[in-house]
Amino acid sequence: MLDHIKTITEALAASRQRAGLSQEAVAGRAGLRQTYLSKIERAKIDPRLSTVMDVARAENLELMLIPAEIVPAVRALLGTGPALEDRQLFSVEPE
Repeated sequence: MLDHIKTITEALAASRQRAGLSQEAVAGRAGLRQTYLSKIERAKIDPRLSTVMDVARAENLELMLIPAEIVPAVRALLGTGPALEDRQLFSVEPE
């Protein structure tokens, strides 16, 4: 699996845990089985983008594509500190 996919799925797992949600709860909201969500979070499978979006939305998150050149500005708007942990921003560099 590509490293940036693993980064995203691990971030979804961390977000779920910070929110105090169980895999069962998120899987149910996303229309998935808990065992499938577990495989996604552990990067054991390469899920479809639509599935990743369903999981994110089940955690009240939204995936966005942000042009690389404005990532520093977005990070500045989000600020720093503990609040940033609840608003993860990942940039994936082209290979």
